[in-house]
Formats: sequence, C-alpha cells, structure tokens
Amino acid sequence: MQPPPDVCAFGYITREWEVYPDGRVRPIIAGPPYYFSAALLRLGDRVRVVTRVAEEDSEILEEIRALGGEIVNLPTKATMKSRLLYRPGGREIEVVSRADPFRVEDLRHCQSPPPKFIYLGPLTTEDFSLEFLKEASRVAPVVLDVQGFTRRVVGSRVEYVDWGWKEEGAKHVSILKLDDREGKLLTGRADPEGILKSLQAMGFREVLLTTSWGVHVLRGGERASAPYRVREVRGRTGRGDTATAAYVHARLRGWGLRESAVFTAAATSVKLLEPGPLRVGEAEILQYVLKEYGVRLGFPSSNT
Repeated sequence: MQPPPDVCAFGYITREWEVYPDGRVRPIIAGPPYYFSAALLRLGDRVRVVTRVAEEDSEILEEIRALGGEIVNLPTKATMKSRLLYRPGGREIEVVSRADPFRVEDLRHCQSPPPKFIYLGPLTTEDFSLEFLKEASRVAPVVLDVQGFTRRVVGSRVEYVDWGWKEEGAKHVSILKLDDREGKLLTGRADPEGILKSLQAMGFREVLLTTSWGVHVLRGGERASAPYRVREVRGRTGRGDTATAAYVHARLRGWGLRESAVFTAAATSVKLLEPGPLRVGEAEILQYVLKEYGVRLGFPSSNT
C-alpha cells in the first residue's frame, strides 16, 4: 500500500508568458504548486498535487510526475493562463484564461489517510472559499500562501487588494506565507517586524515572510530571520513558492525556528541562481548552509 503524502497541495499549474520591455517573450510552466511541489519532491518529501488543467494542456503536469509526485487533475473548462508584463515601473499580470475554482468536495482526494500538511496556493480571490479553508483545516494543518487572496481579477487585469476575510481565515491557517508587499496590504505596515506583530495580533500563529533581503519567521511568539546569500539572481520567478517548500520541509524534519529560517533562506538562494524550480536536493542545501552560513544542520535522511 502506498504511504500517504507528506503534503497535499491544492492550486493551479499554469501556462504563462513573460513579456519583457524589449519585446522578448518567454513561455514558462508556473503556478504556486508547480514550484512548491517540485522543490519539496527534490528535497525528499512525498507530495500529491490536486490541480485543474485542461486536457489539451495536460503535458505541463509531466515534470511533477517525473519527479515522483502524484497528480490529481480535476475537470476544468480551461487552464489558468496569464501574461507577466514587465514594465520599467514593475510587473503587471494579464489573465488570458481562468480555470474553475476548487470546491469543498475536492478535499476527498486528500482525506484518507490524511497528509501531514495541506497546502493552498491561490492565484486569485476566487480560487478557494472560506468554507474550503475551514474544511481543509479539519483534515490537516493548512499552509496558506496568501498571494492569490490579494489578487482580484478585473476584466483581464489583476488588481492588488486586502484579503477581505483574513481575521476569520486566521482561525484555520497553521502556517501563513506572504511577502512584504502582501504584508503591507494586510497590515498597513512596511517593516518586517511590524508586519509580523500585526499578523500575530490578527491570530496567525506561524508566519513565513519573504523580502528582497531574506526570510523572517514567526513561530510560537518567537522570531528568527536569515538573509539570502546569492551573488547573482537569475531565477526570480518562483522564489516565494520555493521558500514555502523549504520551510515546510524543515517543519517535516522537526528543525527548530532558527534552523528552519536558515535552511529556507539557503534553499531560496540556491533556487535564485537559476530559472525554473529548485533543482537540487537536501544534501546540496545542507552543504550550502554550512558553506555560506556556517551552520551544521545535520545529515540528510529520508522521511518515512
């Protein structure tokens, strides 16, 4: 009998096009569960991805399968597709097509036996409901990447908004992931310490906050941070999803707060060196931690 996954990941694997000011267009496979699950699988964890990809685009699921991930592909009228328009003043997101939202009954794919964590990676405000989040938290501790709950689609463009039901949502989230831009939307604060304090006051018990400098972690009222150590950034897309995967891996390994922060920063640094998802395993990250941070986290061992 196949063992249950360590993590059951819900979200869209997508087709996207990066459009640069000089006219270059780069097609990519993306979506939060793509970068998240690829990293977790390479780190040695078991992952089941529940997604919605139209049949004509089903080949975009093959990389995760090749890494050993389970895929549950639910019916949908279309695949989530978007253009990432890089402008001198920042990035705009143009939605090309949208997949059907996830429904509470989709949780049956991860209920028996339950995983150690359920991950939700929304891309828009409409992907998951409060009821879905409530029911998911009854199955396993929920890891939520909040980014989609701050992205409202108006026409074909994405607007950035506050998460309207964040106080109620906090009751059902075990680990919240966000970046400092999203943190400002949720709290009105721009500094990492202020963001974490405000989120803790809202009821979030454990928070992973990423910034351009590194990662900040709140757990049990205590905080830790660690910088990225990377000399050249060549793979920015997927940074936050990789950080989430690394942090979840550290939690599965039972590491403490400081060790988890350092491992997360190190894994994210390695990912930033190359485009695409994380392409190395736990052993390589531990070597990077020792070399760049002077910390010995121990020796690799498989999760059983």
